[in-house]
Amino acid sequence: MLVLLLAIGFDVTMASANNVVSIDGGKIVNSRTLVPLRSIFEELGANVQWNQKDKTITATKGKTNIWLKIGSKNPIVNGKAVMIDVPAQIHGDSTLVPLRFISESMGATVEWNASNETAMITLSDKKIIVNVGIYDRASTNEKIAMKSSPGTSYRTAGMIPAGTELKVIGGEPIGFDQKDWYAYEQYGWSKIKYNGQTGWVPTHDLKFADPYNWAPGVKEATLSEIKRNFVTSKDKVKIEKSDVVGGIGLYAMYIQIEGKGEWQYLLTIDPKTGWYHG
Repeated sequence: MLVLLLAIGFDVTMASANNVVSIDGGKIVNSRTLVPLRSIFEELGANVQWNQKDKTITATKGKTNIWLKIGSKNPIVNGKAVMIDVPAQIHGDSTLVPLRFISESMGATVEWNASNETAMITLSDKKIIVNVGIYDRASTNEKIAMKSSPGTSYRTAGMIPAGTELKVIGGEPIGFDQKDWYAYEQYGWSKIKYNGQTGWVPTHDLKFADPYNWAPGVKEATLSEIKRNFVTSKDKVKIEKSDVVGGIGLYAMYIQIEGKGEWQYLLTIDPKTGWYHG
């Protein structure tokens, strides 16, 4: 965590490890930074209640009382209506609100680091890092070179120390300067964000937090290519989790010809790079 905080440029000299937490789930919507309300408020010591019937949330901390309704731009703080420019909304299992609302309602200070897509929320000695954007999470197994493009022959854009946490924002099955599809274990590449830069590193040099999580953009592009080349409009397909190989959770795709009969194995897919074979 300390390495992460130093990398993104936040001052942590006065914060102990127990008072610094990291939360995922922030998003950019209509050029506004939205952050998960419940997890942040609870970390700040508030009691949060959800009313499923009328889709409202109430949060209480000391003398501070907050009420807001999903889809509304007019939450109520201590009995007074306030205005937010983007309404509270649900994404997945989280209720998201504008970052500015956190500071206005709880008296916290907020900082936004655009290059790393992170927000820092501070209240007293509590610091919360909110990760914003769509990405996969990984760390480096050893010191590695970050390349300007996915391939060994491209310019080295920097060196990344061992144990560094990274945001993975894409992937390629092979480098642009490699042509052997069977060398995926050596030449699969991950697109990353590190220290305000975007670059590429060998996928096998990373340790992923979730072996089966798809790198952003990989699932849509890969499945579209597979269906275009191997599946007709009458066929049915399904994918299931398969083995974990080298820290990567592979998926197996099965096909039912013309939607009839038994399911047959078609191919295996790497969710980090989009490599597939079968």
